[in-house]
Amino acid sequence: MLRVRIKIKPEIAEEQCGFVEDKGTLNAIYNLRTLIERALQVQKDVHLCFIDHTKAFDRVRHDEMITQLKQLIIDEKGLRIIKTMYWEQTAAMPIENKTSTFQDIKRGVRQGCVLSPDLFSLYSEIWRITQELRWADRT
Repeated sequence: MLRVRIKIKPEIAEEQCGFVEDKGTLNAIYNLRTLIERALQVQKDVHLCFIDHTKAFDRVRHDEMITQLKQLIIDEKGLRIIKTMYWEQTAAMPIENKTSTFQDIKRGVRQGCVLSPDLFSLYSEIWRITQELRWADRT
């Protein structure tokens, strides 16, 4: 897993504070405050967009994540480990004292897994880049 984490880390934007080791909310607040103070000094408008990542780890689509990992040239052994841990899962739910049939889990990363924050950060970074490209195409 360390090999996979080493490949992912350089792909995450320096500005990313969520789900990144040694960064967090305080870093984001400091950066935002600095940005606003500088904008006020030069009398520029500041436009902000906040994204609510409610249940963020549950939203990662496995098909998109595998594509991104392959683009990072994660070796076959690393991909095999991740596929086994994340994408070859099934689950059943208890319903009225019975268990439902097992269904494939097609999205989400595991809560508490050491690799999950890196996988989510990579996923959201690719999403951010895609949105920037879409916006650039409109101008």
